[in-house]
Amino acid sequence: MNANRRGPADDASAAPYATKPRRPRWRGSRLRDWWWWLLDLFEAHRWARVTLYAAGAAVIAGFAAWFWLYPEWNRRNSIRLAQQWLAAGRLRYAAEAAQRAAELSPQSPEPWRIAAELARRGFQFDQALTYSRRAAELAPGDQALALAWAADALRAGADREAATALERLPVEFAHQSPDALRLRGELARRELRLTAARGYFEAALKIDGAVAVDEVPLGLVLSSSTNPAERRHGLDLLAKWTGNRDWGATAARMLLEDALTRKDHSAMLRWAETLRQHPGCTLADMPRCLVALSLADPARFAEVLAKLEQDHAGTPQAAAQLLGWLTEIGQGAEAARWIQTLPSKGMRQPPLAVAAAEALRQTGDWPALAKWTDQGNWGGEAEFLRWAYRMLAARKLGEAGRAGELWRTLYDHAQLNDAHGYFAGSLLYSWGLAGEAVDLWWRASAHDDPVAIDALGSLARYYQLQRDADGQYRAFRRLHTLKPNDPGIANNFAFFALVTSREERVARDIAQANLDRDPGNVVYVATAAFARWQRNEAAAAAAMLRPLASQAAHSPALAFAYGLALAGTGHKPEAHQLLDNLPADSLTIRETELIRSALAD
Repeated sequence: MNANRRGPADDASAAPYATKPRRPRWRGSRLRDWWWWLLDLFEAHRWARVTLYAAGAAVIAGFAAWFWLYPEWNRRNSIRLAQQWLAAGRLRYAAEAAQRAAELSPQSPEPWRIAAELARRGFQFDQALTYSRRAAELAPGDQALALAWAADALRAGADREAATALERLPVEFAHQSPDALRLRGELARRELRLTAARGYFEAALKIDGAVAVDEVPLGLVLSSSTNPAERRHGLDLLAKWTGNRDWGATAARMLLEDALTRKDHSAMLRWAETLRQHPGCTLADMPRCLVALSLADPARFAEVLAKLEQDHAGTPQAAAQLLGWLTEIGQGAEAARWIQTLPSKGMRQPPLAVAAAEALRQTGDWPALAKWTDQGNWGGEAEFLRWAYRMLAARKLGEAGRAGELWRTLYDHAQLNDAHGYFAGSLLYSWGLAGEAVDLWWRASAHDDPVAIDALGSLARYYQLQRDADGQYRAFRRLHTLKPNDPGIANNFAFFALVTSREERVARDIAQANLDRDPGNVVYVATAAFARWQRNEAAAAAAMLRPLASQAAHSPALAFAYGLALAGTGHKPEAHQLLDNLPADSLTIRETELIRSALAD
């Protein structure tokens, strides 16, 4: 008998998965027993295996969707929502969706494009430029984004950056795109390259046909031509579009300015009425319309003014607006007359109190101004204006003690409120009190805030007009302290420090740092070369500037530095050609002394 022969019991034990696995007992079983029982169960039942595999695949797919597919869907959905809100004009919701999209997809240009459009609609052109620049950088091959970047740069006054954006366009596209041609034309117009601007606008016109977006800018360029036929054609183009809803106000505005410049009374009357009645007429246009009417047709001016007086007598704010227009165009007498007809309620408080004081100042009625400003309290935000007007009246009336007292009050207040000090300084400067204005501006510049920067800018312009190099040095030194990373301010500080022989080592370091950062900037090269000349290194300065000699005729900074360098190397005839042609009012007195000394035999 074969000992290896198997019986029925043995066969059953050799095929353990042919029957249902026995589940382990809850008590006394180990984890391993449960594990083996589970495996036996899956082997014994095919449906269990299929269910397990399907569940595993579903879990894996779910995790994949969560980590990869859902974020991508969320990003696309956020961008789509922002686009839809923007198209619907719901700007707040569009801004929120665009911000969300930018957070989810910072490397996508679309959220930044939407943000730029939102900033444009809010007239925040500097922000629009920041956003459109970012969008163009993220998609360097997208020509539409490059055009939007250039357009925003022009709106923000960054002409050089606009040129940089346009240079990134393919040459063929730049010559075939009317948008690109218009932008190049506007850039050329601002640079007073009127022939080039005309060419660009005419090229865009050939592509687009007779449309306002091309003919109005072309008309503006041609209206500045010295050729009578071209100028007439330009005015005709502008007149053609004055009835257009989108471009009519722009065209009428340009025609009105042309008429005012030429003192053409007939054109003044026509275009003032056209602009005033256009839906696109703005509050800023009204003073120009009124001054044109007053010059062209006094009777018509009186009619229009009577209607405006009737419309603006309802509220103090509206009345102050009309008074502001009248005083802006020098019609202080009309403003003072109308003041007498207004109800007394609200007259002793801003804004009417201030507008009335300005009208009395323009008419020179000093006793009335003194009486007006002696009464009442104009409130915390305007009381300093009452002091200023009363001080002026006191000076005109010879009240030295009262004027001195009010000046000290105003000057002390400027230390507590720099915004009031800056505004009061600007007001006094417009009245011819330059010394007091300068004192208030310096007072306002003591704080580290935007008001200080504005005050220092006013000081820099004042000292420029006075040809005062020392004042320029002090103003730009303080500005450099507030904005140390602004290369333009740093360059001015360095230049005037060198001119006045102050902080020369610091100035040389700044000039060299600016040159290293932007070696193509002609002004920075000129300042660095001037620093060399000041250290008696005229030959080195001349060598730096010689490659740029052809640009000297268009850059006073370059002409000044190169002329001194040429004089220092013995080339005085060439130096004379450069330095003698510099406008005297563009030079400080100290600069003229340096020129005189350098050219002396």
